[in-house]
Amino acid sequence: MINPVVVVGMHRSGTSLVSRLLDRSGVLMGKDLQTDHESKFFIGLNRWIYANAGADWARPEALSELIDFEPAMQSVVEYLKTRISSSASRNFSGRKLKNGLFDLSDTWGWKDPRTGPALPIWLSIWPEMKIVHVLRHGVDVAASLHSRNKRHWSKDVTRFERWLPVYRWRRSRSPIRRGQRVATLENALDFWAEQVRIETTLLENKDRVFRIRFEDILNEPDSSIDKLLDFANIEANSPLLEELKATLNPRRAFSFRKDPDLLQFAERSSELLGRFGY
Repeated sequence: MINPVVVVGMHRSGTSLVSRLLDRSGVLMGKDLQTDHESKFFIGLNRWIYANAGADWARPEALSELIDFEPAMQSVVEYLKTRISSSASRNFSGRKLKNGLFDLSDTWGWKDPRTGPALPIWLSIWPEMKIVHVLRHGVDVAASLHSRNKRHWSKDVTRFERWLPVYRWRRSRSPIRRGQRVATLENALDFWAEQVRIETTLLENKDRVFRIRFEDILNEPDSSIDKLLDFANIEANSPLLEELKATLNPRRAFSFRKDPDLLQFAERSSELLGRFGY
């Protein structure tokens, strides 16, 4: 059995970039990838975990209640093992294997920001998995989440107004938006701090963990990519490194500094940012 290389980190922190780097270097990150380089198979499993914990992608703290309750934890792990070894795993691997992903013989892994807070569950299945923990400045993360939320909010309101006449005789089954965690910069930054704290605590004193900053990948690509591939036990070569480096945009590192309002927000939030090394 080959233990996976799992990419974890807060949403909008550069986990997609790291997953793409690994994928292009020969690590199987899934045959069912979305545009954000997340495997649909593992997204489905993580969403199932969160639903059973009463958690949400933007409110991962509730996962601890499931993890701390041994009977529920055992049932969740048993279900996941069944799914991972089933024919459904073919969506991820692209291959029909007797024991599903447990029969993979090549270097493989997955990326999904939901995985970080759920690590105790996944480590129960693969205790020796390798974990790549990606970090990014909290204000850049908050700004990205907030910007995406505003785009989605506009679409949600338009859809809601279009269907509003129908609601006069038929009840709406869902609100305009399920939660407003990233509707403001302040709440988005609080979400960043919550998930990074959870992940940092879970990974404390753990072996087989490689921590990498999004900014270092962009500003020091040679050493950062070389260390990443070495951790994943992938042999690097000069043409490959040059190809990977060509995909990077250094201007995305600390991009908040170019916006006066975000720079002031970062200064006001310096105490919180400092707790996580920023």
